[in-house]
Amino acid sequence: MKKQVPLNKAKWLVEPGCVVLVTSGMMEKPNVMTFSWQTPVNSSDPCLIVLAISHARYSYELIKQNRQLVINIPGEELLEQTHYVGGVSGRNIDKFKKSGLTPMPAKMVQPPLIKECAAHLECKVVKTFKMETHDLLVCEVLHAEAEPEFFDDRWIPEKFHTLHYLGGNKYGLLQRTVEAK
Repeated sequence: MKKQVPLNKAKWLVEPGCVVLVTSGMMEKPNVMTFSWQTPVNSSDPCLIVLAISHARYSYELIKQNRQLVINIPGEELLEQTHYVGGVSGRNIDKFKKSGLTPMPAKMVQPPLIKECAAHLECKVVKTFKMETHDLLVCEVLHAEAEPEFFDDRWIPEKFHTLHYLGGNKYGLLQRTVEAK
């Protein structure tokens, strides 16, 4: 018999999604925030990704200014930096400097890429759905790139381990491919 899951814990049945680092702002004063609440909603042209973001986040203030962001994909080697930038606000500190992450100019948007990440999706916000405490941002991917040794039309988990948030300070790793018969 299955155990009943309290409704305030039900999201963990569909988590963990791949953890990403979202950059916002401009190259001169960028910010970075850890996200695990995102999902692709259209894989063809245009590629659309939905992010859920709290009204209270400093990153959201920056995103609303130019309606642009970059979704950066960290791997296992960036675990400490990913966890750190998810636990502090960039309102009063430079999270790039404190975490050791390196901002780099993007090709099509104002927010920077994170040099140490294995992939980047440069996006513009095309629609916002207002919710009570969080808004849903529909983001159109304008440019995407990935390290070829880690990505061949999909991640190669034997070579690159995406992070998956499990709550608190715990993360899972995608480590191998399995194939259905």
